[in-house]
Amino acid sequence: MNKILFLFLILVFAGAVNADGGIISFSKVYLDTAGKLSFTYPTALPNPKALPEMQKNFIKQKFGEKISVQDPFEALKLYGSQYEELEYLSDAVSFPMPGIVQFVTSYYVLHEGVAHGVSGFDVGIYKISDGKKIDISSIFNRNWQKNITSLIIKEFLSSQNLISLADYAYTQKESDFTPVNVKISEDGGLDFVYPAYKIAPYAAGDQTVFLSWEVLKPYLNKKSAIYQRLQF
Repeated sequence: MNKILFLFLILVFAGAVNADGGIISFSKVYLDTAGKLSFTYPTALPNPKALPEMQKNFIKQKFGEKISVQDPFEALKLYGSQYEELEYLSDAVSFPMPGIVQFVTSYYVLHEGVAHGVSGFDVGIYKISDGKKIDISSIFNRNWQKNITSLIIKEFLSSQNLISLADYAYTQKESDFTPVNVKISEDGGLDFVYPAYKIAPYAAGDQTVFLSWEVLKPYLNKKSAIYQRLQF
């Protein structure tokens, strides 16, 4: 993949104001003129001390542990130089709840001589107040994985018109449905997102299983930042 280093700066959410009257803004940098390799990062938060924390966490989520450079464009450039076969590297920022930022990153790598490429994604949920990431386990009560996984399997089987996991041809392993990537849904609940191959064949693409807040309510941690923003 031939890349021309070219820098754009675009204010994505400049001038957004939160409930406390603070300014929230994000910028996007591009590594190539085609706009296939980009990185969105925070440039202003109501709490100035939270900004470096969120910037650090965004870079960690986007590029992984190996990239320690904190300058957004330099981090993007370094990552791009290490993965020459990147076809695209994108992301999206949203505000699904008051005081919450959701950061969704994705990539696609096409290796020479293979039938299809490899894609991946990650979802991070952050508090605007301190820039820290909200871990999925903190959203739920203790020993949540077994119960939530059972709910996910039940919903997934229903969408496939199946009764038992034993009837599903692709995988019969309950552990394959253990949630890793969780996204706050616009439909009032959580999207549990699985990459291709995890619970379905490549041709089926990424799989998303939605569970409403009402269904999840018995398992939610009432002290979590997410629960405190829900209205039951």
